[in-house]
Amino acid sequence: MKIIDKYLIKEYLKSFLIGFIFFSALVIIVRLLDKDIKHFDDGVSYITAVKIILYQAPRRIMEIVPVSGFVAIFFILGRMVKSNEFVAMKAGGISVYRILAPVIVVTLLICIAFSIFYDRFASPAYHEANVLQKKVTRRFGRNLLFKGKENRIFYSHSINLEEKSIYKLTIWESDAEGELNRTIYAKQATWTPTHWELKNGNIRLFDGDSEVGFETFEDLSIERHEEPELFIGSNKDPKGMTIKELKEQIAYKQDAGQITRIEQVKLHHKRAYPYAAVVVVLLGAPIAIRFGKAGFFAGLVIAFFLVFIYWALSFATLEGLSENGKLHPFLACWGTNIIYGIVGCILMWRTPK
Repeated sequence: MKIIDKYLIKEYLKSFLIGFIFFSALVIIVRLLDKDIKHFDDGVSYITAVKIILYQAPRRIMEIVPVSGFVAIFFILGRMVKSNEFVAMKAGGISVYRILAPVIVVTLLICIAFSIFYDRFASPAYHEANVLQKKVTRRFGRNLLFKGKENRIFYSHSINLEEKSIYKLTIWESDAEGELNRTIYAKQATWTPTHWELKNGNIRLFDGDSEVGFETFEDLSIERHEEPELFIGSNKDPKGMTIKELKEQIAYKQDAGQITRIEQVKLHHKRAYPYAAVVVVLLGAPIAIRFGKAGFFAGLVIAFFLVFIYWALSFATLEGLSENGKLHPFLACWGTNIIYGIVGCILMWRTPK
């Protein structure tokens, strides 16, 4: 590694780390002192509210990564332009692309690390915050209709997940063409890891539009493919799920013929957003070269503006359209990265070499 590479990487990492720590602390402190803390339920103590904010912090500081990256690249390139170091490097035959190559590589490595952090730590921590806020799905429900696997539809009068019991369960089973084959009614139902255990019910058999059989039972065991927790909704907000959990939820819902738009969007979001810093730095580098002399605070303003546009375009617009079924989840979540990357490449290409 050349001396110039070591110098650029050292200065970039130092600026990135300082910016990241500062902005992260700012976000957490503002949240602790924010009036939004009063919006918690009356039963939530101040200590619990602090814990909630700290659990939410890993996910919130992910929003700081692109800002930190832009500020870092703007600061070091702006300083180099101002002190004529940048001109000296170009005069020595070092192209703009060669100058920025180590910074882009380091930013990519940072993004990979944060993508793992986002999935393994930030998402589970967000779920813990929801647990403390009691936003997890309730453990009981009434009059619930659920579409399961293998063309089954379930109706439960009431379900209690703590006691693993259902009162008045009806199951409709259809063939691949949607024709009703049989219905199973049980006054009481419980479940094991692999089977439904039904008590005091009846079975009705159908052939086309005609009922061709009827029998009663006291005890009946049938194979179970459904998770009872899903009858009353997932116990986790998709934002609090890991990539593995989202994949499993999507696979289950697709097998059951259910809509998976929100889970698909969150899955692609978790893959795309950690790499926002790369495209923001790619876009920020030519801006820093052109306007670096304007100073640090000018870079800070530009950074927040660009990241705000990124959030508005990605989260508020494209992902919203995707959750409503009007845009493919991949395009919704990766679209802003692609747009910023293309604009950054164009600006870089037009930067004086």
